[in-house]
Amino acid sequence: MDDSKLYNPARFKLWTNDHVRFCDLDALGHVNNNSMGMYFENARARLFSLITPGWPWSPKIFVLVRTCISFIHELHIPARLKIGTCITKVGHTSMHVANALYRGEQPIAYSEAISVLIDQKTRDPQLIGADLREVFKPYLENKDAAVVSVAKAEAAASASMKK
Repeated sequence: MDDSKLYNPARFKLWTNDHVRFCDLDALGHVNNNSMGMYFENARARLFSLITPGWPWSPKIFVLVRTCISFIHELHIPARLKIGTCITKVGHTSMHVANALYRGEQPIAYSEAISVLIDQKTRDPQLIGADLREVFKPYLENKDAAVVSVAKAEAAASASMKK
């Protein structure tokens, strides 16, 4: 996907505001790349709190298993930020999330992340059921993002347990 599509604000269904703090800067005076990861984390946390009430203390939670960030512009202080979020894919136990970070209308960075639903006590992956898939709907990039049906997810889990 080219940058014009990656950073298209119409993709994103949830918006989070943030700002650059002095502690986000590195020795060169621009925002450290790790700080941009925290902006994306804050946006994902907002999504998680909306789709799993009681997060992060609910019995089942999403945990990050992979993240990839692309940087296209430097960022300096002062800056008011907005981070767009959408769910791009839903698997048996995982959810793919895309984020774009903007300063005003200027895109700064893009993130793709995969999170897995786990049981808080056992720490085992959990199937994403129909009820949770329904909660995802307002945040899906497109309505085809939840392509793995509950029946397919349950069949796959059953087959893997028989091995």
